[in-house]
Amino acid sequence: MKSIFIVNPVSGKGRSLKFIPLIEEYFVKNPSDYEIIRTERPGHARKIAARYHSEDDVIIYSVGGDGTANEILNGLNDGVGFCVFPAGTGNDLYKSIDTRKLSDEELVRGLLEGEDISIDYGVFNGSRKFMNVSSFGIDAEINIYACDYVKQKYNMPGSIVYAYSALVVGTHPKNFHMDLTVDGKKYSRESVLVAICNGSKYGGCFTPSPNADMTDGLFDICFFNGPIKLSQFFRIIVKYLKGNHLHEKECEFMQGKKLELKLDRPVALQVDGENTHLQEAVIEMVPGGLKLRVPRNRVR
Repeated sequence: MKSIFIVNPVSGKGRSLKFIPLIEEYFVKNPSDYEIIRTERPGHARKIAARYHSEDDVIIYSVGGDGTANEILNGLNDGVGFCVFPAGTGNDLYKSIDTRKLSDEELVRGLLEGEDISIDYGVFNGSRKFMNVSSFGIDAEINIYACDYVKQKYNMPGSIVYAYSALVVGTHPKNFHMDLTVDGKKYSRESVLVAICNGSKYGGCFTPSPNADMTDGLFDICFFNGPIKLSQFFRIIVKYLKGNHLHEKECEFMQGKKLELKLDRPVALQVDGENTHLQEAVIEMVPGGLKLRVPRNRVR
């Protein structure tokens, strides 16, 4: 099997590049076929991944942040193996896979000598895939502010970037009306935040669904019921950081395989850290649809 490493050189302010000599050193000691390809522009990782098919007998390694991993996922052809190096700012997807803090050398060996498991992934409107968390509302606005402003202006650790952005943007929570259908059951809610979770963590530090399981075939859905006051929002968001919000009266949880959404206005949306806006969407689970390589002795 050939190993293909897609490296985003700007991820984690260059952290991804530190893995290249470690990967090369590994293959000097453990000879096997491999190739390292650096991305050159947004969307390039997706195009590179799309070159390979199941009959090529390859595994594609994402060496970058969650955005790079999402790009590759959306170019990945059926049956092609996938693996994610935590080389970005937040590395939220990897935190849902393995909670241990390892050195870069340990990460390289652990992932290259890992095991393959089948995990679920979600699909937006029949085309856009995501592995970890998709969310909309105030948290997506926080992500946009973090990516478009804070990361560009300040040299902060990933967790601080998002916490700082939450303090700035969170002072203006905006309610929206939502008509939501989950596996055929209809709900009508006022909300400021909705998280649709396959993984458990996102935004560098938030834990919307600490019990989310990427292999159970279900989304874990968390939303903050509105209208919500500023004092309420900050009380909840502090608990939301560590997943201690499960019993707050403003929070509601459910599980499902298919969601249909209609909002009263376009609302900020993040999909595995990538930003856009939505007003309507159909989100479906693909159970066990992705072959993912993980460390053999990982801890969740």
